[in-house]
Amino acid sequence: MTTDKLNDEGHDAQHLNVSRSALTQMITGVIAATKVSEGISEHARSIISNTGLIIQPKRDTLTIREWLDIVALQTKDNSPESQAPWQLVHLALGVSVLRHKARQDQPVDGADLEFVWGLVRDAVTDPVLAPLLPGASRSAQGFLTVPLCSLIKDNRIDELWRLHVWLPDGHRGNRDFAIHSHQSFAQSWILAGEGRDHQYAVTDPEAKGALGTPYAQYRSGTGKSHGTAYVPHQSYSIVENSGKIVHIKQVETALHTRDMSYTVGAGVLHRTKVPADTLHATLFYFDSSRGVIQDAPVLGHADGESYKQYRDVGSQPPSSLANMVEVVRSFERLMGEGQQYTHGGNLEMALRNFNSALALCESGAIPNGDRYKQFVLTKLGGTYRRFGKYEQAKDMLEQARAMSASSELSIEARGELGVIYRHMDLVDDAKACASGSV
Repeated sequence: MTTDKLNDEGHDAQHLNVSRSALTQMITGVIAATKVSEGISEHARSIISNTGLIIQPKRDTLTIREWLDIVALQTKDNSPESQAPWQLVHLALGVSVLRHKARQDQPVDGADLEFVWGLVRDAVTDPVLAPLLPGASRSAQGFLTVPLCSLIKDNRIDELWRLHVWLPDGHRGNRDFAIHSHQSFAQSWILAGEGRDHQYAVTDPEAKGALGTPYAQYRSGTGKSHGTAYVPHQSYSIVENSGKIVHIKQVETALHTRDMSYTVGAGVLHRTKVPADTLHATLFYFDSSRGVIQDAPVLGHADGESYKQYRDVGSQPPSSLANMVEVVRSFERLMGEGQQYTHGGNLEMALRNFNSALALCESGAIPNGDRYKQFVLTKLGGTYRRFGKYEQAKDMLEQARAMSASSELSIEARGELGVIYRHMDLVDDAKACASGSV
């Protein structure tokens, strides 16, 4: 596993060169993933085939920015016939950026990731295209998936881009089959929230670090034929015990947060743990050109037989998921900037950001908004305390402590309150906080 914090020194995504042939390949994958009509598909293809021919001298390779500008010139009206194909081309350009950066082993900085996410978000939330898209499906690991671009070769994944979203709904998959692997090399870019990836290796049962529980390797199959051919919108999947027993040990673990990227090699056993009460979202890329294996096992109980995972196809429209990801990204930006202002001693700007984040929580737009609200109140209380405004700090922290969304945040708020009470000479209250009785 490799993990990189995305920095601000990467190449500008909008200046990357993309050839017509490469973009034609990407639009083919986007059309397969989104399952749009033949009419929309042909219009999207024609946009790409015509772009570049109307400028002098005629060119087959353009920068991302040039593609966007010239495509916009070709789509002057806002009719449904024009809007949906235009957004598909935008989606193809977005995944083209990630493809180029990943294969050239180049970092994707925060600005570039925002640019790519903007193209993806605008496409799947477009009022014309969004109703045409298939509903998201739930993976065996509990997150919801939205296929963005799917290139299949010999019934296997050649390249696949998906939006992965873990909602704060408690669905985190079947723990008995959490440790799994992929046929293709994979890379992930974190859009929002946090997740911890654990990677494992098969080892001798007596080896140092070996986990005490033996596992069986399970074969996975799709919901149509029970075979291993990839199906973009499968209704269920099945894993069956192969009878092979293995022991494993953890070899790596890393916490991934917004604007980080990590990779998982083909066939590498891993699992991702995401808090059940917060949203986590990533853009995920499977790329067989960087590694592929024939069979990718899933680990489960040694004495199990088979397990069927229904995909809950259509349980969430992609537009709804994208909107939730966007509002959490806005929340995280406001909180991050607010904490920077706090450290810099700028109370006015810190409070402005924190209060804007609080308004997002109270708007109902953030899933499980009380969890995020409790977080904001705790940070507001701590900020007021640092600037000696104890009465305001006390009010914020007492609200946070009284909320039940997160016991961890309640404990943090109680600790801050203890400090506040001591500053305010509220000795009995401070003792109650220290003892945990309040």
